Amino acid sequence: MILTILLTCLPAGDGPLDKSFQAREAEHLWNRAGFGALPEQIEASVTLGREETVRRLLSIPADEQPFFVERFLDVPREQYKERSEAERNRMNNAARERERKQLQDYTGWWVERMQTADSPLRERMVLFWHGYFTSSVEEVRRANMLIRQNQFFRENALGNFRTILKGMLRDPALLTYLDNDANRKGRPNENLARELMELFTLGLGNYTEKDVKEVARALTGRTVDGQGDYAFDKGAHDDGAKEILGQKGKFNGDDVARILLEQPACSRHVARRLLRWFESVEPAEARVEAYAQVLRDGDWELQPFLARLLNDPSFYSEDVVGARVLSPIEYMVGISRRMGQRVPSPLVASASSMLGMRLFSPPNVKGWEEGTAWITTSTLMQRGNIAGMLLGAVRVDDVFVTSDADMQEMAEGGAAMAPAKKDPPKGAAGAAFTAMKRVVDAGWSPTLNFSARMARQEAKTDAQIVDAMLSDLLACEAPQDTRERMLSYLAGERVMLELRDGEFLKGGAPAERVLRRMAHLILSLPEAQLG
Repeated sequence: MILTILLTCLPAGDGPLDKSFQAREAEHLWNRAGFGALPEQIEASVTLGREETVRRLLSIPADEQPFFVERFLDVPREQYKERSEAERNRMNNAARERERKQLQDYTGWWVERMQTADSPLRERMVLFWHGYFTSSVEEVRRANMLIRQNQFFRENALGNFRTILKGMLRDPALLTYLDNDANRKGRPNENLARELMELFTLGLGNYTEKDVKEVARALTGRTVDGQGDYAFDKGAHDDGAKEILGQKGKFNGDDVARILLEQPACSRHVARRLLRWFESVEPAEARVEAYAQVLRDGDWELQPFLARLLNDPSFYSEDVVGARVLSPIEYMVGISRRMGQRVPSPLVASASSMLGMRLFSPPNVKGWEEGTAWITTSTLMQRGNIAGMLLGAVRVDDVFVTSDADMQEMAEGGAAMAPAKKDPPKGAAGAAFTAMKRVVDAGWSPTLNFSARMARQEAKTDAQIVDAMLSDLLACEAPQDTRERMLSYLAGERVMLELRDGEFLKGGAPAERVLRRMAHLILSLPEAQLG
């Protein structure tokens, strides 16, 4: 990857290494400002130091080759009227299928960038905004509108929150998702106004019901035209006097953005959301206020905020490192990066969907619930089995588990053993499984060489191999009992191969299979769900 080359080849300067920024801190930075890293990336970052690594993460240029999006539903009106009802239905169905396929292609393109792009922090922020200003394909329907929204996030991911907010108040996908296309003078629709203040800017308790009604009036007339573009319907706009958060005037949507950004509660709300996203712990109010001030002082620019945060010693504290429960997409992208294996993006996206996170389809306007909500007995087992599938240790048909009995079956197996085959579920999870299976059945198989990886790290003894594997595959330090269990497992497998301690890597293909099974065990651990 380009970023790896940059980190490895460019000089770090003549000064001493940053003693407070060692491998553990560098890995944490890559986990939170990206989706994980290989050992050589971490080593290069330690050599560069924290400030220089952060500077380079923030200075990656915008995409030079963005995804080309088409608008398949843009059928000329005169042609449409000339068709019979059956022909119109056929045209509509064909257009919807092309829209569906385009969104599928774009999702794969986006996941590919998460895995391999030289701008991990940008991709991280695109994912953040995707869950912040949510829109769902189930309500929006037009995939090109969702893609264009995501492209807007990509262009402004590390830019200015004012620009993002004003852009979202003209975004066709969000206007459609929150029914502002039906917000008209005399018949105001309050959905966008309410979520704008509650979720996007101020937070509960910082506005009144009267403010919601008045903001809804100010947003009247902001709609979407037949081509799927933003349009302002002057006749539908209420241009009467309004009172919003103590200010009076004939306000429109741009005025609403200005008024909201002027409220101290807005900078606190955005700062809190960003701190939670990157640190995964509830920030103290003093910390929220300090970072809210950074936003205000920087005129809502995001880069000063992120530069301060990623260089903040508190960001690397014991309470923060390893405290984030990975979402399904973070888990899938993270393990593919940690394994150093390019996994087909449709497989990653489908697995994430099967685990409960389908991109472009959040459960509601609040987005996906983060943290421990991602983990249940069933999803923990499924995560482990999907990891095993990526390692070649579990068949794609064996990824479904639904009971504690399955967990016990694996535990009693003493190794990375898949439970008995389950019938795949119906609905979205079943569709995701079908898509995932299609990739595997088309001939994809893992291309890993843990033996070479261990040799490259000069890990020869059981203890050295276990330590290297745990370090490479986990984002946080493994508990001692986990290390001892892995040592016991590896020693037992080595004895069965009739190899002495220190000679394991001479075991050829059987030894490589053992390492893959051990990797499966590690990636099935509860601590493997943390980043």
